Amino acid sequence: MKTGFLNSSVNSPDCLPDSRQSFIFAAFAQGYRNHSGENLPGFNRDFQSRLAIAAATIDPVLSHFGFSGETFENDELRTQYLTYIYSSTAAGILRKLKFRPVLTAGYSMGIYAALFDAGSITFASGLELIQIAYQSMRDSLPHDHFSMGTIIGLSGNDLTDLIGNHNLEASISNRNASHSFVVSGYRGDVRKLLELAAAEGALHTRDLGVSLPYHSRLLEQGSLDFARKIRAIGFQPAANPVVSLVDQKILQTPEALRNEVVRNLCCPLNWLNTQEVMVQNGVNMFVECGPSNGLVKNSKFVEGNYRFYTLGNLPPAE
Repeated sequence: MKTGFLNSSVNSPDCLPDSRQSFIFAAFAQGYRNHSGENLPGFNRDFQSRLAIAAATIDPVLSHFGFSGETFENDELRTQYLTYIYSSTAAGILRKLKFRPVLTAGYSMGIYAALFDAGSITFASGLELIQIAYQSMRDSLPHDHFSMGTIIGLSGNDLTDLIGNHNLEASISNRNASHSFVVSGYRGDVRKLLELAAAEGALHTRDLGVSLPYHSRLLEQGSLDFARKIRAIGFQPAANPVVSLVDQKILQTPEALRNEVVRNLCCPLNWLNTQEVMVQNGVNMFVECGPSNGLVKNSKFVEGNYRFYTLGNLPPAE
């Protein structure tokens, strides 16, 4: 079986006539140094247009963003806005270039770009959902003593044992690979878990530097508040199905997609299983529609005949 990332360029999916494509969307940008979206025809124009809409409707400070200047990388909410704007812009251009995903998935807060690209929500609604979700989560917690971290090199059972044996208020919030996990919880407990995991033999641990325990039961109350506040936001049937990171179901109806954005806040995710389900459904070409390649890095853990692309693999506009 051939797995992982193919380091090549394509002019359009016509180069791969038998391809069944999937667009995948990250939650947070990992920086914009040498970002490759500008290689797409009309990217800067479309990005600036969407940025202006966001600044006018959701947060005027976004107008100060610049790829070589203020990037708001230490601002949790504005980073989500900007990643959404960037990813939505890139996916829209790829569709103009005749890329046609048969399935779509959004990693964590990347779900909003996935739903916009699939035609379930408007661009403005995506911005509003991001804002309401963040505020609902923030308001539901009594303080900001929370964090998330990554642990590579231990199994899920190893982490569960460490959490239970040390009575830590932390949990696995995402499974990226068989031995790669994201954990969420109280900041002190997450940091303790990272230390214990390193002592146990983990190959790599890192505090993600976020202030909310995304995808954990600590956000159950926030998810209920979020569900109440978004009742007036319209959801449409998705033009192409979206794969749930919670239970890997194939979602397309407005009701299912609305429910998914609520569950996405407080339920643990499984990115590894999500990729496997897409491959099992015939996807053989993944395109990460963002400024980074964090999702591509996980591709080597998924067995199957497929190719992973980032925007950097696509040729510059002629």
